[in-house]
Amino acid sequence: MGLELKNITLVEGGEDWISDVSVTFDAGINVLVGTNLSGKTTLMRIIAGLTKPTSGSIILNGVDITETNVHGRSVSFVYQQFINYPSLSVFDNIASPLKVAKDKFSKEQIAARVEEMAELLGLTPMLKRKPDELSGGQQQRVAIARALARKSDLVLLDEPLANLDYKLREQLREELQDIFQAADNVVLYSTAEPSEALDFATHTVAMVEGRVEQEDNALELYQHPASVSVAQALSDPPINLVASTYSGGKVNWGSHRFTFSDPSLTEGQDFTLGMQPHRIHMTQEHSSDIEFSGVVQLAEVTGSITYVHLTLDSGEYAVIELDGAHPIDPDTTVTGYFQVGDLYGFDAQTGATLFVPKVRVA
Repeated sequence: MGLELKNITLVEGGEDWISDVSVTFDAGINVLVGTNLSGKTTLMRIIAGLTKPTSGSIILNGVDITETNVHGRSVSFVYQQFINYPSLSVFDNIASPLKVAKDKFSKEQIAARVEEMAELLGLTPMLKRKPDELSGGQQQRVAIARALARKSDLVLLDEPLANLDYKLREQLREELQDIFQAADNVVLYSTAEPSEALDFATHTVAMVEGRVEQEDNALELYQHPASVSVAQALSDPPINLVASTYSGGKVNWGSHRFTFSDPSLTEGQDFTLGMQPHRIHMTQEHSSDIEFSGVVQLAEVTGSITYVHLTLDSGEYAVIELDGAHPIDPDTTVTGYFQVGDLYGFDAQTGATLFVPKVRVA
């Protein structure tokens, strides 16, 4: 039982929006991760019945629902932009799907279900309020409570925390994990935030340009991305990417050349080196560290972390993630250090992964 997508394709205006997507989602939390315009929302709209695919089929709990209209599907959808009925109280917002459901519910049953959802999402003291009397986080809780009230076979959460501040995102993400931990329905959660995918640590599908690029648990995608696109989708801040050439047993990071070997590389091969920002340091930690220099464009201090944005001598761009506050003036030349074993390699033409770090990457 679960949700199975078979060869889902969507072509509009001669452009492929979704390309031959075949994937299965079991009961519990599943994550769709990808950058903006990767096709996550479009795929969710197809699953919900809001958009008809050009071809392919959708099987939910063994039943083909491809031709079933949106009202005939047992699906609840929570959008990035939380949508509540402004003229209705929180109670009536949560109750609204139960009042129009095919299965008739008594007033007592509706009240009991609303109170259950309100308790679950911390909304009990607010049931008589209108949405405009609530904070953004509280309004999103109402939208989620309404989606859960109907006990659908499938719950779609399309970047539901994207418009909330950091503290609220952290809190609600933890609560959602608790809510869906032992779910007997299929929960599909989409996000453009790598940290969210890694935090859920569950079956994760990486989407790139409307297709499934790779699927596994999120940590495996992070450690062993199939392509540079997956590495980018699972990296925040973005993974550093620098053009390199393998020649004479050496490769280059910017203009600095150093010894490096891997079976995937051949003499004269152009490829791309990747390095996670938190693996670069500004003090030498090992005698084997690779040293390079760059000119600071911006030192972005966010409190407990500083992001140092550099221009390498090759003109390429790199970011170093440092613990703590490190104010550095622009145009300052600084030195960075990294370990060879922390490098990723990607094919320059196809983007396919050539090699991954040989040491820890967490």
